[in-house]
Amino acid sequence: MKKLATCLGLAFGALVAASPATAAIVVTFTPSSQHIGIGETAKVDVSISGLGSEILSAFDLNFFYNSSVMGSFRTLDATSAQSQLGSAYNADPVASIDVVQAGEWGVQMSAVADDATVAANQADSFLLASFTFKGDADGFSAFALGADPDFQRNFVGLDFATLDVEIGSACIAVGTGSCNVPEPATYALIGLGLVGSLVPGVTRRRRETHL
Repeated sequence: MKKLATCLGLAFGALVAASPATAAIVVTFTPSSQHIGIGETAKVDVSISGLGSEILSAFDLNFFYNSSVMGSFRTLDATSAQSQLGSAYNADPVASIDVVQAGEWGVQMSAVADDATVAANQADSFLLASFTFKGDADGFSAFALGADPDFQRNFVGLDFATLDVEIGSACIAVGTGSCNVPEPATYALIGLGLVGSLVPGVTRRRRETHL
């Protein structure tokens, strides 16, 4: 019996060791679900946590949402990330906002300080950006990053290496809309938003605005 238990224990240990580890670094959308009336304002905070021995030295992110449901009035505040990537220690990062098309909003930022300086001053967890949207019509909108790992959800750490990040999303319901929809429908909505960025020949026109 002891021999059997030992074998089972070793087998279980090997299985656990072979399983892929969950990313320690997480990007969360808060709240993940909310409901507003037409004309009211929704706010979503996007934060990064669990950096540990890593740093966030740069990022290139494109956020997608349903512009027919919300977006006639919107704001973006990324001063917290700007501070964590350098402005708090007199090394302002290079930062810009780009509007690619309706329903797609990009934020790019890169630290100019060396990795050691960033590591000595950056918090383990901090706010990347706060977004506000006005509800325009009945319906719901997923609010999430695009799927492209190079230009829509790219997080860079030490030595210019891409970070392994677990990324969340949010849903905003407006008026008679509801976020209580099957998960595949939410992903389908995000997919529709990505179509424009994946069409061959479409070039990204960026309007850079310093934060």
